[in-house]
Amino acid sequence: MDTKPPSNADADTPVPAVEQGSQNYLHSVVAMGDRRNVVAQQAIYTGEGVKLIDKGTRVDSGMHARLIRHRLQEAIENQLTVDDVVTVASIVALAQERCTDSRLLQTLLQDGSGSVDAAALLAPLRMLALPAPLAFTLTVMREQFPAYYAHSLQVALVAVYLALRSGWAKHECAPLAAAGLLHDIGVLYMDPAWHDSTRQITGAGRKHLMAHPVTAALLVRSHGGYPASVARAIEEHHERMDATGYPRGLRADEISPMGQILLVAEVVAAFFEKYADDDAARRLWLTLRLSHRKYPSALTDVLLPALQRAAASPDDAAIDTQDVRQGIQRVADGLQAWTRLSAELDPDCLRRDATGACRFVAQRIDALQRSLFEAGMHPEQQAKLLPLLEGDDQGLKELLLLGNEALWQLQAIAHTASDRWPALAESAEPCDQAVARWSEALLGANAVPGG
Repeated sequence: MDTKPPSNADADTPVPAVEQGSQNYLHSVVAMGDRRNVVAQQAIYTGEGVKLIDKGTRVDSGMHARLIRHRLQEAIENQLTVDDVVTVASIVALAQERCTDSRLLQTLLQDGSGSVDAAALLAPLRMLALPAPLAFTLTVMREQFPAYYAHSLQVALVAVYLALRSGWAKHECAPLAAAGLLHDIGVLYMDPAWHDSTRQITGAGRKHLMAHPVTAALLVRSHGGYPASVARAIEEHHERMDATGYPRGLRADEISPMGQILLVAEVVAAFFEKYADDDAARRLWLTLRLSHRKYPSALTDVLLPALQRAAASPDDAAIDTQDVRQGIQRVADGLQAWTRLSAELDPDCLRRDATGACRFVAQRIDALQRSLFEAGMHPEQQAKLLPLLEGDDQGLKELLLLGNEALWQLQAIAHTASDRWPALAESAEPCDQAVARWSEALLGANAVPGG
């Protein structure tokens, strides 16, 4: 095979991002080549300068074994072209369709304010910058993971809506729209097993999920074409205002304005993709009420009236009071179990300056209990409210949903503790063992899936 010594320009080129997941991405690229015409627009070399593929060669799954063994001199998306590549025009055309057939976007566009219409929502997308390598990557997502592509477009549109309602100019929203479209390209580098939506992700496996915002941000930075705020917002799209998000656990004032919009847009889109339309509006409305410390209040204040209006449609399904009572009790049991365990621990584990899993769980549970009380959703308050709602199916359904959301919040604490301290179960420290026992019980049978 031919060899090519790296030029000075090659030596200055950054090493392609996220080497660890590049094989997963490459697998999707060559699989796309089985259905689309994917062609090398230049000769492809290994990092050592050995030519692997000639310019003009079609790339498909037959090339997988040849490519997978080597670290490439350049990122693969820099070296390939594909028919029907994602373009700004195709993005705008699909967004226009979504504005008419998406219940979420209809809910937002008919929010009663009259301040944002479909034309205003689409205008920033028409101003998008879309570097060729990232257009190629979005095409891989569209072809191999269409649900992620649809989700990314929905996030971009919700983000633009929130920005416009917050007083941003249309041209200021174009980089935000790019961040929305690209925020999940890191999932293309994840193990394919994590794309199974029915799989509960726990323990060490969640590290793969938690890395994808960093991966996406690195990719966007490596290809250029956007202000630094875009990559930063992408990295922040799973952060939370109370520092319970990931990957860095940032607090409110540490999250950029664009990142705050993107994290809310991500949650809004995810709810409407996971649940039936009316139930999505109701569940999201309840979640934003319960989790008011997690999300920027200025943005949730924009959303809550529209969601409440959409959630107000009648529902004839009867609610079993016993189901509601059991849901309340599960939250109460989780809180009480931690209270009992922590009472038996060395107080040093729970000091303010302690840094272990015990202190983390104690802080998070204290914050959750405050949020529940402030929102009138603590199990003690719900238990008193339940007898007053006998025969009120709508009220009972809201109470059931509130209980499920409170349980999810409690389980999220256990998930995060397991992520940060994966060896808790093997530790000889009583504090670590207490957290492991509590987490195991909480995340056991009938647990609300984490995500």
